[in-house]
Amino acid sequence: MKKIIISLLILLNITLHAQEMEMTDTNGESYKVQVQGDQFEIEGMKGKVVFLEFFGLRCPACRELMPTLIKLQDKYPNKLRIMAIEVQNNDIDPINNYKEEHHINYTTFSNYDIGLVVRYMADNAEWAGAIPFLAVIDTKGKVQVLKVGLSSEKTLEDYIEKYSK
Repeated sequence: MKKIIISLLILLNITLHAQEMEMTDTNGESYKVQVQGDQFEIEGMKGKVVFLEFFGLRCPACRELMPTLIKLQDKYPNKLRIMAIEVQNNDIDPINNYKEEHHINYTTFSNYDIGLVVRYMADNAEWAGAIPFLAVIDTKGKVQVLKVGLSSEKTLEDYIEKYSK
């Protein structure tokens, strides 16, 4: 918990100037991203809690978390948007094949197509590359949680309820 708070404080204090980025998902849809301080606003996500999940195709813990994320995306379609960034340097085709094979129902990205977002998190949240890594963004675009490792379904549901108000 202490690391989460420290990381969040760093994220809140380091970035003083707004940055604009763009994220293109593995289906070719683009999202504009505006970041400044603890704000991480993704175009079209206002009013939803966003789980920005950093994962890898070869990551056992990431694979363990996927069924929970799939279940939560189904359960909370009006409150939650999961956006998962593959950070083990896989291109679009392997990610989409994996997504189809595992019935992933949330948005996926290749690190190749959104490197600036990954670099921003690495620089401003002191994320060193450990996965799974989760950034929880509330309905107003404010980063509320930064967490490395697995989270229980209950913990993730608590985030959805708490930050969707």
